Amino acid sequence: MNKGQKSRIYMILGKNKILLAFLALVVVISFLTPNFLSWQNIINVIRQSSIVGIIAIGSTFVIIGGGFDISVGSLMALSAAMAVGLQSYVHWSLAVVAVIGVGALFGVINGVLTAKIHIPAIIATLGTMTIIRGLVYMYTGGYPLYVDNQEFAFIGNGRIGAIPFPIILLFVLVAICQFFLVKTRFGRYTCAIGGNKEASRLSGIKVDYYIILTFVVGGITAAVSGIVYASRLLSVTPLAGQGYELDAIASAVIGGTSVSGGEGSVVRTLIGALLLTIITNAFNLLGVHLYIQYVFKGIVILSAVGFDTFTKAKSK
Repeated sequence: MNKGQKSRIYMILGKNKILLAFLALVVVISFLTPNFLSWQNIINVIRQSSIVGIIAIGSTFVIIGGGFDISVGSLMALSAAMAVGLQSYVHWSLAVVAVIGVGALFGVINGVLTAKIHIPAIIATLGTMTIIRGLVYMYTGGYPLYVDNQEFAFIGNGRIGAIPFPIILLFVLVAICQFFLVKTRFGRYTCAIGGNKEASRLSGIKVDYYIILTFVVGGITAAVSGIVYASRLLSVTPLAGQGYELDAIASAVIGGTSVSGGEGSVVRTLIGALLLTIITNAFNLLGVHLYIQYVFKGIVILSAVGFDTFTKAKSK
């Protein structure tokens, strides 16, 4: 086997590793836990993936564009709190629109700090993460907020036929965002900027504008996930959303989004989110302690990133 054939094999493995890992994990778990492949459990797994999966869509765009956004968990909490709190003053639909606007606004702020002021993305979003979490405490007063609105509850608990609405919303967003990533100028330019920012700038691409747009997408998806979260629980605490940003980034990276930017897929991110949820679900069914689950999740993330960098090095 010559070097070119080996490179192609490594490239194929690299692109399809998440699908192969997903299928292998499903087969193994189905033998270990007979109830795993039941319709109800499958629906539960996908529904549990919906909130992180929606956040991960935005994280995919940000990472492909060469950035990181660790403020999305706090933004999800603020969005959830506002979605609940604003219903004391306006109709729930207006509250939802306002919350999405707030998510877009913070996306613009993160994008400007990164693209225009040139603060490294992880530092900029670390700062906004802290600010937003403070705003969550200020907005809630440090206490849980509750709402009792059955129309609003449909977003997180309703069904269309036999399918929970959060699952439908997740798949619709995945389809729309995958289309934008693959078929539009925004998606192509985002990949180009993540691959080589300076070359993109010299080619006439408005680099700063498109970087800001990726953060706006991240802010909007964080807001939508917060709405789903609040609707599902009909309550929110100041601690909501903690750790969600890491799960979102992990879903994107496990799904094959390159940590160096320029490459990724929303569909594969969805598979990454499902993979993380399946691991948690299987461990719960097997009675594995939560601490061990954290260790195993960390190993999975390191393995995914290590395999990505290894296959890229071998394909050169």
